[in-house]
Amino acid sequence: MRRAVAAAALAACAVIRAAVPAAAQMESFSDEEIQAARQDPDKYTIDEGSLAIENLGPTVNPRGGGPLLPPPPTPPAPGGGLRPVLGDISEIIRVGREIWSIVEANRPQVDVSNEYWSAVPRGLESWTDLEGWDAPKGTTYRLTAKNLYGMTMVDVTFSVLRRTGGSYRDASDRVRGEFLTGVTVEPLSVTVGPGYRLDLTAHMDPQSIGNVGTRENPIASMTPRVSWRIRTVIKDSQGRSLYYLTGDGQFRELAGPFRRDSLGPVAQSLDKELEFDR
Repeated sequence: MRRAVAAAALAACAVIRAAVPAAAQMESFSDEEIQAARQDPDKYTIDEGSLAIENLGPTVNPRGGGPLLPPPPTPPAPGGGLRPVLGDISEIIRVGREIWSIVEANRPQVDVSNEYWSAVPRGLESWTDLEGWDAPKGTTYRLTAKNLYGMTMVDVTFSVLRRTGGSYRDASDRVRGEFLTGVTVEPLSVTVGPGYRLDLTAHMDPQSIGNVGTRENPIASMTPRVSWRIRTVIKDSQGRSLYYLTGDGQFRELAGPFRRDSLGPVAQSLDKELEFDR
């Protein structure tokens, strides 16, 4: 029955492929891949129930998303070295593009020295206005997927990197706030079977940036997500995982096919909060 369904899907894919322009065909599957899938459809069909993400623990020597401190978004303000006065530091904004590719068609793409997010006070003119950053941290994950034979066809590890704790010292010499920088996702290894295409994308909705502290002492928060797409001639599987981190060092998984036995005790105790998509 499965072979009949897969064969029908394969025939439909072949019709669609024949109708697309030549430029798009160059990005699709080769004739050899189409023929191989026709002969053995189960080999090129992902078992959705096999998709899993395992928390492998802290990243060894994380680079923290590039430089220890990213370059300033604008030149320092003039004023003879006087500390510029920010207004309402509780208004936190995202610095960095909303979306970028981590892995595209099985090839790592991201440059962690340039592709990262920060959550900082609006009006920040120089990164020297923030101080006291914690050491870079990272958490490594392994995403795997099997075909209908139980063979692992996708095996990729990636790290969620971040740097927390940056504070602003105001005109009264008070240290205020805890902010985020160097938040990124770095692919560490990518192994994909023949006839499979893997895409990983990092996304940060501006509306996910917030202040979970107070107006006087803000704590930046953000909720980045990693989306994946696994394609074969026969099947197109898509999904995502969601993470939560704050300027005071909190970090946890919110949603995704995470292996619960691989998560730490804190995450396991949050059963009512975590949304495990199985």
